Amino acid sequence: MSTGAIAPAEVFRSGLGVQGVFVDAADKEPYERSARHGGGDAVGVLRPGSEKELAWTVGMASQLGVLVVVQGAATGLVSAATPTADGRQWVLSTQRVRDVLEVDPINRSVRVSAGYRLSDVNRAAAEVGLAFPIDLGADPTIGGMIATNTGGARLIRYGGVRENLLDVRAALLEPAAVVVGSDRALRKDNTGLNWPQLLCGTFGAFGVVTRATLKLHPIQRQSATALVAVSDAKAAVHLMCELEAEFGEMISAFEGLSAGALDAVRQHQKNVTVPFATTPPYAVLVEVSSAIPPGRGLDLEAMMMAWLERRMEEGDLEDAVVDKPAQLWRIRHSVSEAVQSLGKMVAFDLAVSRSRFAEFRDAALEAVAKIVPAAMLCDFGHLGDGGAHLNLVVPAETAPEQIAELRDAIYDLTVLRFEGSYSAEHGIGPYNETYYRRYADPQTRQLATLLKSRFDPNGLLGNVDLG
Repeated sequence: MSTGAIAPAEVFRSGLGVQGVFVDAADKEPYERSARHGGGDAVGVLRPGSEKELAWTVGMASQLGVLVVVQGAATGLVSAATPTADGRQWVLSTQRVRDVLEVDPINRSVRVSAGYRLSDVNRAAAEVGLAFPIDLGADPTIGGMIATNTGGARLIRYGGVRENLLDVRAALLEPAAVVVGSDRALRKDNTGLNWPQLLCGTFGAFGVVTRATLKLHPIQRQSATALVAVSDAKAAVHLMCELEAEFGEMISAFEGLSAGALDAVRQHQKNVTVPFATTPPYAVLVEVSSAIPPGRGLDLEAMMMAWLERRMEEGDLEDAVVDKPAQLWRIRHSVSEAVQSLGKMVAFDLAVSRSRFAEFRDAALEAVAKIVPAAMLCDFGHLGDGGAHLNLVVPAETAPEQIAELRDAIYDLTVLRFEGSYSAEHGIGPYNETYYRRYADPQTRQLATLLKSRFDPNGLLGNVDLG
């Protein structure tokens, strides 16, 4: 078929059908915005319904020379999956690519198409006592999780997507429509180029994930959860080390919560109870869990209670509450919404080494106080892996120039002084691409440009320039 004289929409309809191509404004609109940041104007929306159709679509986009931004569930927070405002890009949605979902209970793995969501995988895995334990506040597609190397609240136990990705398949623009990789469920394979490592966490810059094989883990049959009050972040880090010495690999979460975050929940989440009479300066949500069922010689709740009592006696903590996991996790999961209710928010997704977390937090507070003295700190995060969601509520009248100065100061502090990450979980997108250019070393950018030129020589894929 010659496509030179045919409009792209008609070409795409010839392979995807009427429901596979949206060009009307009302149909496009849901695909032109993301969960929080960004939004633009798309030429149209491409909706393949299988791996074969997805590969065909990618190949045809390359042949036609049209710009494409790939989108899963659009739950990202850096605008990487939404079209730009110039109206030149097509959105390539993977939500209908759901032709394979096969759980292998013996191998503890699942072969899954890119369009399935995290909740879909866990429902299927739960039928055989397994789970894909990447714990998130959102429900992204598997393809999007791979593109961004999603982390989550239980990374301390299971790692992120990269640590649980056995294999991946992806469609390339060059050679056009070629699908590379495989869906072998191997935990060991040292035979050359590793597509999962190349494609995971590179934001879809080199190809479009079509299918993946993921590692599954046993569902945890018992757990013990506590909310522990401590004097400061330094005491929280000390407590974490003590917990690891006591419980080892059974630790599944260690989440930090500042006084500001807890107060925000008290004020704006009336159906959520913060169990302390007085808000402590800092608190940690601790979870230990095991696949061993209760009654088999392991009683995690009794072990947790005994450990907390010893820590209280030795003065390591100020207060502690052991409760049903759902009750305590509701506090942690309510923080983001509660903080947004306080006013104008400036949010940071940061990470430093665990050993420097407390020092970093103190330095960040000093930097904030110099630039926006009235800012309120409502931070929380995955202290067990060094992650920090440094959320600040600033006065409504705070000038954009002040906010820009604040961002520069915090990011410089994180990256240059503490050797940390300015985007620990959310990846790179138009929202923070400036900082990629600011901090990525020239050699990395040069190599990224070289890879991009090989896999996408005409620069058609995505809205982020890694060079």
